[in-house]
Amino acid sequence: MIAVGNTSISSRLIRQAGTGGLILILNLPFVSASSAWRPFSPASPWNQPIRAQAPADPDSAKLIEDLASRGPFQVNIKDWSIPVYYVDADQTPRWNVGDSRTGVYGAGFAFPRRIPIPDGAVASPPHIGESDRHLCIVDVKRQLEWGMWDARQDETGRWITGLGAVTDLSGSGVAPPWYESPREFDSHRARASGFPLIAGLIRVEEIRAGRIEHALVFAYDHCRGELFVPPASTAQATKADTTNQRGIPMGGQIQLDPAWDVEKSDLSAAGKIIARALQEYGAFCGDYAGANVLYAENSPAAVEAWSDILRSDELKRVFTPEMIRKHFRVLPLGNLLPGQNLTVPPPYVTAFAIEGEIAPAQIDQLTRTITIFPARTPENSRVKFDCTAYPRNTRAALDGHPVSVTEPVINRTLTSFLRLTAPDGSTDDWTVRPSVRLESKR
Repeated sequence: MIAVGNTSISSRLIRQAGTGGLILILNLPFVSASSAWRPFSPASPWNQPIRAQAPADPDSAKLIEDLASRGPFQVNIKDWSIPVYYVDADQTPRWNVGDSRTGVYGAGFAFPRRIPIPDGAVASPPHIGESDRHLCIVDVKRQLEWGMWDARQDETGRWITGLGAVTDLSGSGVAPPWYESPREFDSHRARASGFPLIAGLIRVEEIRAGRIEHALVFAYDHCRGELFVPPASTAQATKADTTNQRGIPMGGQIQLDPAWDVEKSDLSAAGKIIARALQEYGAFCGDYAGANVLYAENSPAAVEAWSDILRSDELKRVFTPEMIRKHFRVLPLGNLLPGQNLTVPPPYVTAFAIEGEIAPAQIDQLTRTITIFPARTPENSRVKFDCTAYPRNTRAALDGHPVSVTEPVINRTLTSFLRLTAPDGSTDDWTVRPSVRLESKR
């Protein structure tokens, strides 16, 4: 037995099918009824309960209708999920993991590279010949995750990955947006959203403890592409059935109505634990999937444990399209940020604020418009503003005049035109206008 912090992990030898050899499988942590381990800091978005009476996004009804049109919710367990192996990195074999795409790796995966992967570990197994081949290695004591996408062993036995990254599990679990990282891939993780693999995962030890104390992660085929919101750091890659005009983006959060009666539902005991987490913490959109899915860990030991606790299809009977329409909502998304794959080229405005604003500016990456919400006062109509643009060192001109670096000002009562010029000479024109909606209400 291996002691990892306050958690103990047992191991066992099992015979590998077809080889006659023995492999080591790390079992799930043994926990008391109220002590399931939870990654990330208490202040992390993953661990923050949704406040009472939190508002819904203005487009919540439309977004939920589209989500419901894709079918009921189910839980990915055996197929298309995340195997988690809990290790003591000091006692685990280290591998010089290679890249299947030269130079494509996330934070913590720079060479020389020695990644702890236990003997007998397997990436998420293929389903009908396909798989994301996710592999999640966690050292609870060190509070580290080594997360990999498209992980596999080549003919020599060497581990190879399409993208790997290390995440500090004592922190927020949130990477900076891709455009804020000096090296873009340092904001990428093994999921499309930039989420660590352990984030939002339903784990056996939590169900055994009787409570999930964090947000979950969900995915579906109509997730919005090319745009994202925090806590995501990257956007969904372009697919045939994704678009930048429809759907919940990476990082968008849904919530099950807290007033929905969990106890009177037909859910199993495990299903009720999941439902309560969806009420208290919600779920963040974290990936693309062919159906409406949540994710449960699926190492061989976890799959074996789930057989007596949770079935992949058991949420379907309760979380039907009609139930989703009636009892789920999308929390406020805020401004949709430009993804690394946005078809509209940079330069981009990533943040905009004016002095004395009564609400944050609304930035539309597709129409190139910025709506500001100035206070209505008899004071000078010209106010200071702050604008952040990508790429770095992009120059700005407002109504044909270069914007002062030290004293940028804008007329808060009139529509203005902002021209951005990137270091490579590419330009983009934005419209900045005061809100008509708020002005008409005063």
